[in-house]
Amino acid sequence: MTLSIAVAGKGGIGKTTFCGLLVRCLRDLNAGPVLAVDADPNSNLAEALGVEPGKPLAEIREAGSSPEGSPPSGIGRVRVVSDELQRAIVEAEGFDLITMGRPEGPRCYCAVNNLLRNALDNLARNYRTIVIDNEAGMEHLSRRTTNDVDALVVILNPTLPSLRAARRILELSRELPIRVRHRMVLVNRVDPQGVPVEVQNDLVHLDGERLPDVPQDAVVEQAGAVGRDVMSLPSDTPALAAVRRVAETLGKLRLQ
Repeated sequence: MTLSIAVAGKGGIGKTTFCGLLVRCLRDLNAGPVLAVDADPNSNLAEALGVEPGKPLAEIREAGSSPEGSPPSGIGRVRVVSDELQRAIVEAEGFDLITMGRPEGPRCYCAVNNLLRNALDNLARNYRTIVIDNEAGMEHLSRRTTNDVDALVVILNPTLPSLRAARRILELSRELPIRVRHRMVLVNRVDPQGVPVEVQNDLVHLDGERLPDVPQDAVVEQAGAVGRDVMSLPSDTPALAAVRRVAETLGKLRLQ
């Protein structure tokens, strides 16, 4: 059974770093092979994981939707898209990475999106866990690049503006034409004093199960500032230990 985890949140809250840490923890917990999907147009997940990004699927989509670049119809077109998808995969130790790339332009992408979605669905069967790093608007989910999500993890920082953004994302998730089994919230970068009372009071009203908090971690912050990947972090760093608990909690969803 493939466990699919979609992570969403507004920019600047540490979402991509969290996704990188989650991929590392899932790999270390033998929940792999893991497929990491960078569905944020900023495309920083490869850097967080310490690998070179592959060919963005947006380029495959653009080529497949242009009159001059479209492959022939029928089985030939399916094979071309599937072959291009395979070449776009970046293989690493215990995980693979796919980069979605920039949003769609003004063309009609329905046919090629359908081909990509089917190819991704077939590819997903080869992995025990999928982690999808989404932007706040969840454009790739809204375009039905992914049909089903076992866990939607909405990340927020311990501030009221961040909480309001998380609430909007949770509301948006109920409007998308996808199935979400579990909606979850995670507070990231919590300082030693804990979550402020005002935020704590509103957290209980969010439409999602609460995951373990991830603390503010100077080691992780410094690594991000100098471009170090999460795979090189010490195993006892506090944020990594917290994300390990999150990974264990998410892993239990396989049994439900």
